[in-house]
Parts: sequence; C-alpha cells; structure tokens
Amino acid sequence: MGLFDLKSNREHRDLDESITLGGPNEGLETLAIWRMEEVANHEKITDEQNADKSFIDSLPQIEGNWPDETSKQVERRLNGKGIYIPWRYHDSFGDKYKVIGLRAGGIGIVLFVESTDSENQIYAAKTLQPFLQLKYLEKPAYVQQKIANAFLAEALPWLELGQHPSIVTVHILKNIEHPSTGKNVPFIFSELIESGDLKKLIDDGSRFSLEEALSFALQICEGLLHAYKHGLAAHRDLKPDNIMVYKDAIYQITDFSAGVIGTPGYMAPEQVACRLRLKDSICIDHRADQFTIGLMLLYVLTGRNPFYAQLRQAAFITNKAKKLLEEGMGEIPIDYAPDSLRSIINRCLSPNPSDRFVELLELRHELLNVYRTELGGNYEFPEVELHDSAQYWFDRGNSFFNVGRNANAVIPFWMALRRFKTMLGKDAEQGDCFKYLGVAYEGIGRRDESETCIREALRIFTESREATVKQAECLANLGNIFFDSGRFSEAEKEYEEALNIFMQYPETLKKQAICLENLGDIYSSTSRRLESKEKYTAALRMFQGISGTELNQARCLMKLGNVFRETDDALKAEEKYREAFEIFITVPGTDIDQASCLLNEGSAYLRAEAYRRASYKYAEALDRFKKIPGTELSQVKCLQGIGTAYTEIGNFSEAEERYKEALAIYDETSQGEPNQVTCLLYLGNLYTRTSEFDKAQEVLNRVLDICQRYPHGTEQMRLICLELLKNSTQQSIRREAGP
Repeated sequence: MGLFDLKSNREHRDLDESITLGGPNEGLETLAIWRMEEVANHEKITDEQNADKSFIDSLPQIEGNWPDETSKQVERRLNGKGIYIPWRYHDSFGDKYKVIGLRAGGIGIVLFVESTDSENQIYAAKTLQPFLQLKYLEKPAYVQQKIANAFLAEALPWLELGQHPSIVTVHILKNIEHPSTGKNVPFIFSELIESGDLKKLIDDGSRFSLEEALSFALQICEGLLHAYKHGLAAHRDLKPDNIMVYKDAIYQITDFSAGVIGTPGYMAPEQVACRLRLKDSICIDHRADQFTIGLMLLYVLTGRNPFYAQLRQAAFITNKAKKLLEEGMGEIPIDYAPDSLRSIINRCLSPNPSDRFVELLELRHELLNVYRTELGGNYEFPEVELHDSAQYWFDRGNSFFNVGRNANAVIPFWMALRRFKTMLGKDAEQGDCFKYLGVAYEGIGRRDESETCIREALRIFTESREATVKQAECLANLGNIFFDSGRFSEAEKEYEEALNIFMQYPETLKKQAICLENLGDIYSSTSRRLESKEKYTAALRMFQGISGTELNQARCLMKLGNVFRETDDALKAEEKYREAFEIFITVPGTDIDQASCLLNEGSAYLRAEAYRRASYKYAEALDRFKKIPGTELSQVKCLQGIGTAYTEIGNFSEAEERYKEALAIYDETSQGEPNQVTCLLYLGNLYTRTSEFDKAQEVLNRVLDICQRYPHGTEQMRLICLELLKNSTQQSIRREAGP
C-alpha cells in the first residue's frame, strides 16, 4: 500500500511495503513449516527443491561475478539446493544499496550490501532461503505478501531491543523487489560484523583461556538480560553461528526471531521435547538459553561441542530424546577448568530446566564470582560506540513504520529530523521525516499534528523541483486526513490535485488508481452516485492492469455494487457483488470481505423487493459472520435483513424471532441502547402489521425514551417512531370501533 493510500475499509493507513500485525496467521504458519522442513531435511535436496531447478532454468542465468571465493562457493551450494540468487556483485539492491558479498547458513541467506549515499554504511541483509524458491515465488501476490510481512513481524522484537554492546543492532526491516519476478523478498538489515562469527573463530584454531571464556559468557548473559527486559522470553537459537565477534574479545548476539525453532545439536532438552511433541505443554524460556551457554562454554574452551551428535540424534529420534530428558548427557569432558566453573556448566546442562539457575541474573552472578575468585579483581564489561546518526534514526523509524508500529516510529523520526536540520543540503531528508511523521500521527489518531507535519513536508517538497511525486503523496495524505475528519470538499480537492500530478508519471499507476478509488469514496459519502460510479470504474480498470492488486479489484467491485444498489439497479449490483465474491474466495484471510459481499447482495435484493432471495443471502452471510469473532454488529444487520424479508413475505413469527435475536446480541455485547433503535423500529412495525398494537406501542415508546435520552444522532429515528406510533394508534382505534 502506498504512502498516501486510503484502505477500502478505512480502518488504517500504512506505507509502501508496510505490514499490519494481527489477523489471519497464514504467513506465520508458512514460516513455521519452512523452519520445520529445514530441521527435518538438513543438508538434503528435496523433490520440491529439484523442481525449483526447472524454475531456475527459466530465470536469467548470470553468475554473480563475486570478487571473493567464499561468495562463489556459497552461490554454487545454494544453486545445488534449487536457490537462484537474482542479485549479482554491485547490482542495485532496493532504492539505495548495492550488493558486495554473499553468505548462507542452514536456512538463511545473507547479502552484504553497501548504501550508495554519502555514509557508505555496510549492512548484512538477511532473508530465508525459501523466499528465493519456487514455493514462494510462484505464490499469488497477496499470499506472498502475507508471508513476507510475517517474516518482518517476527523480527520486530529484535528491532525493539535498540542498541546494546552485546547485541547486533538491527537497522532496517524492508521488502526488496525480486528483479525477475517482481515479488517482495523481506530482509532484515543488521550491522555487518566483518570479523565473522564465533564458529569461524574457533574452527580456525582459537581456544579461549579461562579469562576469555568467562568474559565471553558474561557478555552473552548481559545481552540476553537486556533482551529479557524488553519482553523476550528466550532467544531459543543460541549457537556459535549466532554469536558475532564484534572486535577482539567483544561478542554480540544476532538472529533474534520470534518464530525460531532452534538448531539440532544446540537445542535444550525441552526444545527437543517440544519439537517431537513429547509433552502437551512445554515452557521454553531463559533456561533453554542457559543450556546453550553451557554448551558454548565447552565449545570455546575445547574447540568442540562434545554433545553435538547426541543432541542432534535426540532432535530426530524419540527414544533418544526421552533418554536425554531422563538422564541428561553425562559427565563434562573437560579437566582443566576450575571446579567452580565445572559446577556452573553442569548446572546449565541439567536435563530438567528447574535444576538450572532460577534466573539468568543468578548465572551472571556466579560467573562474576568465578572471575573474582580465580583471576582476582572485578570484571569490566567492554564498551561499544552506539549509533546516533540521522540516517540510523530515520531507518529505525521507517522500520517501525514498515511493521505497522506508528507510535513507535514517531520518536525516531523526530530524532532523525533534528539531526538532518543541522546538516547542509538535507532539505529532502527533512521533508521525508515530516511526511512520515504526518502519516504516523494520523495512524494513531492525532490528526492536527498529522496535518501540520504533512503541510510542512509539502512546503519543503514544493521548493524542490525534483520532488514532484512526493508533493503528490503529501497532497493525497492530506486528502486522507480530511476524509477521516468529514471534510469531504477539502479531501476532494487534495485527491484531485494529487491525481493530476501522478498522471504525469507512468510508474505511479497504482497511486493513481488509489486516488481514483478514494475520490469514489468521497462521492459515495456525499450521495454523488454517478460520479462515484465513474471513479470506481476507472480505478477498477486501472487495478486490473496492475499485478498483485486482486484485493483492490474486489473491493472496487463491491463498492460499485453498493452504488448500483443505491440507484436501485439490482441486476448490476448482483453482478458486481458476485464478481467481487469470486475474487475474495480465492484469497485466504478475506472471510469478512466474503461475508460483507453476501450481506450487501442481500440488501440489494431487499431494495428490489426480491425478498426470498434477500433472506437466503442474509442467512448465508450470517453463517459466515458467526464464525468470525468481533462481527456482532454485522450479524445484527443480517438478522434485521432477514426479519425485514420475512415480514414482507408474511412469515411474521420467523421475522419476530430474528429481530429478538438481534436485540439479544446487542444486550450481550453491551453495544448501548442507541444502537438498538433501528431493530426496535423494525419490531414495532412488525407488531403493527400483525395488529398486536399493545406490543407495538410498548416497543415504540421504548424507542422514544431512548431517543429522548440520546438526542444526538437519533432525530430521524424519533420522527419515524412517531409516525409508526400514530399509525399503530389509529389502527388500534379503528379496530376497537368495529366495522
């Protein structure tokens, strides 16, 4: 969704490549499956990966031309697994980066990329290997977007950690367009640690002294404690590959992810039990990280993980896993560590989590005691210079924005803005900060501040001849603010002006289509139905020529259906609703849209007096809404629609039952009396038609009482109620008078 985009349901706004947390879990479930497959098929090429090779053959086969042998070897290994790297050495990567190297792990791929701005910052941009495989690249655009967004959402806890001397800093969360398929490939940009990881250091022959081992373990504890304070229950994938050597004797933890499973050979026994589903409820917390700290202490002291094979087998073989849970791994094969450290390692490696340290702080305290006792003196934690540049803060704000955390993005954007203001030639960057701040403020309902920021961004961009598209984005954002505030004429003016600018740039087709759709919403809200029909039709036509806009198309069709319904063209309305429904049913996670389509179709039939068909559509919509939590008001609309249809066809008892069911939902959900007025009016009308005048007057007098207590917004209902009361009273008098 674009920077200025107004969603069809008008619930919230996001930036380009943004994601909204919550909702259907399809993306998270897919990521979990990928990780389980990687654990199960470690180092094997599956049939699906072999199928990917034919897909690779259809893509441009150009070698990466990497300057270093390691990148060349990694590319060959990935190609053997059915993974094609579409970026070559020095290729553009996103909007302002170029590729300079390639690395890969068990399931991850890391591209070393350098920014092309004046700072020339180098990052390690990480994604998962399946994002470059057939299983992802051939999925429909709306499905792959969910999976990509879920991957970035998993990295949110890592981003929230900020900066710490013992944690690798995340700078950017961003989707990068695949150059051959156009699909989004999500990447986590972290600081590049050129010295490599702990595994490389130890595999190259390094062995730690007691002092070095204690320093290493204390730094890892310090980083984890910082993460726990920010709400992380456990890292769950500590291993030498995920410990970076920042500088000599300074270590940083990397690869925090909410969805990680763990790595066979380094999983704690409870992680193994969880993977094999040996217990119903298993808590994976900081004690699992303690287990891996114990393993890594052995690794740095001896050059190996002596329990790797045993732990790896346990991760795949149930009997060995059960034995591990019951007996542990036996004696520690190390003779030259002091008893105090051996005791700590033994406790960390206890098979039962409750036998380990109660808190990581306790482990840290014991390690400090060993340091004082064995080495004399107190341990001093190393210091690391933290980032404070304008670009760092801007990237941080943008990353929060990209994962839908508008409130979290505000402070980083202000921090960036203050720094850009002290730098010459950074007017455009200041404009970007104001623009993003404006959209962030609107996302959290602070519209006055939003308008102020957007207007300041517009002023800056207007003074720059190279920022015309950004001017249009600002104008459209102002349109969003005005629409949500009910200032329709002002919103219309801003959208029209934005559209006129966008139309000068062919690459902004989607932005043009969204402007047209937003104008259609304005005209629909102000009862200018012919104009809204024209705009929705134009937007639909444009969306149909843009890949990945299936949902936009379906929502435009549904809005067109609403226009035809309001103009009493039931056949046209039915046609558009059905076209929309056919798209929605192919898109996972659109249950509400599907049900809304059916509800609207029922309303169209009701207006056309096709009462039986209306009742069927309302009933079908009701069944779907009942399966979706939080849709009680939509269920009420369905019940009222069914009640009205039954009333018109003379099925009065069924109609009464539906109205009472709707009122019961209001009572159960504490929606408040004003919301019940419409349903009570329907019920009062029903009782009048069935000559139950006492009941009618009782219900209608209740409506009047509510309208008197809540006068604002119920004026029209009060007039309708008075007319129904008058009618009911007259019929009652005539009935009593007789023929």
